[in-house]
Amino acid sequence: MLCLFKTPLRFIGAFLIGGAAILMIRAAQPDVLIAADGSAVALRGENGRLSMVKSGSDVFAFREWLGADADARTPKDATLGEGIRCDAAGCIGKLRDGSLVAIPKTIEAFEEDCRRAALVVSARDAPPGCAALVIDRNVWRRSGAIALRRHGEQFEITATRPPGYDRPWARAVAGQEEAPRPGRTPPPRPRDATPRADELEPGD
Repeated sequence: MLCLFKTPLRFIGAFLIGGAAILMIRAAQPDVLIAADGSAVALRGENGRLSMVKSGSDVFAFREWLGADADARTPKDATLGEGIRCDAAGCIGKLRDGSLVAIPKTIEAFEEDCRRAALVVSARDAPPGCAALVIDRNVWRRSGAIALRRHGEQFEITATRPPGYDRPWARAVAGQEEAPRPGRTPPPRPRDATPRADELEPGD
């Protein structure tokens, strides 16, 4: 409108740009980001910045997430791991509201993580009966990359491949209509070793 109109109506374009900028600034930021193959996870902590952990060497997801967050850090910045504690069994981190996100690496870690965390993210298949919301291999194979936003005791889930998504380059997976397995935090309809969770002091 600014470039094509020659009458004063062109200034409506400036109002539209201003309104779009306000909406962009007020848009809710994701609290959890999960790569399409489950190999990288980012959590937004109390400081409002993303903390990240990955299981492989690919930093593509880190670079994209930092860019989208207007974060000047690089994918190899040492501060990216702050706020996430890891040991041989897995990793644990806290969101802005203090709720725990667990990233188990072994089958044995699921028992504690499912009991204490609000969200369990895993690159393997989680055992049935987990009390937390589970994003495991079965989920991200159907949904692709996932963003989660915390609302009270629940998560709003945004997937790059929502139910019904079927393209020649991304065929639908059998059972895609199934939602992530919720426990006590069901999603609303859409839209050397460091301490683990049991070693965190109250208030950490």
